[in-house]
Amino acid sequence: MKILFLIDNLGSGGAQRQMTTIACLLKNRAYDVSFLVYSEENFFRKCLVDNNIQVVTISSKNVIGRMFRIRKFIRNGNYDVVISFMDVPNFLNCFAAIGGHRWKVITSERSAKQSTFKNRKNKVFNWFQRFSDVIICNSLSSHNLWRLNYSCFEEKLKVIYNTVRISNLTSPYTPLNNGKINIVIAASYQGLKNPVGVVKALSLLSDEERNRFKIDWYGRKDVDLIAGTRVYEESLKLVQNNCLEGIIQLHGPTKDIHNRMLEADFVGLFSTVEGLPNVICEAMTIGKPVVMTKVSDYNVFVDDKNGVICDKITPDSIAEALRQVLRYSLEEIITMGTHSHEKSKKLFDSELIINQWIQLITNL
Repeated sequence: MKILFLIDNLGSGGAQRQMTTIACLLKNRAYDVSFLVYSEENFFRKCLVDNNIQVVTISSKNVIGRMFRIRKFIRNGNYDVVISFMDVPNFLNCFAAIGGHRWKVITSERSAKQSTFKNRKNKVFNWFQRFSDVIICNSLSSHNLWRLNYSCFEEKLKVIYNTVRISNLTSPYTPLNNGKINIVIAASYQGLKNPVGVVKALSLLSDEERNRFKIDWYGRKDVDLIAGTRVYEESLKLVQNNCLEGIIQLHGPTKDIHNRMLEADFVGLFSTVEGLPNVICEAMTIGKPVVMTKVSDYNVFVDDKNGVICDKITPDSIAEALRQVLRYSLEEIITMGTHSHEKSKKLFDSELIINQWIQLITNL
């Protein structure tokens, strides 16, 4: 079976990582797999080349011309399946199918939010999904949003979670290191990730409560073309004004985030909105209890056996969730991590996920 993956580029994004992983797993199952991109970012190119997966680039400053060149490439490629991730590649995949097609068109929604269905540009892109044979959502919450806003596509919708593959874990785990509960948060410093809310929550704790925590936040500081580092600077100022420097540290990004998670007692996520929170999936796979807000498929990922849920995104609610974390004994924390890992195997295991993709492709 001949399969083409279509995406904008091979940069270091989560969609590119997930598509590369799926493609390599399919290649290992003897599928004929290749890639089509239209922008020169090559973070994952070496991985594909090392797995003997061909990468074709169609680049053009003329957007309309590029649309038709990609359409021609797909229509002349004798593919059995064309799989795309993200809005513009999904549109291009569907555009190539207009006028009839012998191959199967699979598009994948990676980060649906309610705003996804209100934006004028997205409404145009979503209209073209009628030419897709299957729309993959990587969370149940995304699936429900699509079903709510486009009931006409309900028969096309299918949920397949991201697969999580983690290697090179080398750090030792010292439970309650230095007598504190250590929490790692991996998220960029932007409003929807809520660093300001977390710092405000810590300021609401008593001195005795907050001194039992050591929280490390890792993430990109400059994430907004307009606001720049405003959210990071606001968070840092709150830390300083509330004398929280010994409680929470705001770091830049790290390439070794999985080892930082391994060293922690809990992994946190306090976002106001999320597609699929990869950090929670990864934390569970590593075997960590989690504390998170009610975003995405929180009720699938977390229960009282493996973590804590914040009822709301307010500082008061986050503070109460942190107080609940303080109530767990060392033995309970370790047991919760075991439950997280067991859940992850049922949700994100590579063999499980790739078999779901193969079943989908075969049934088509």
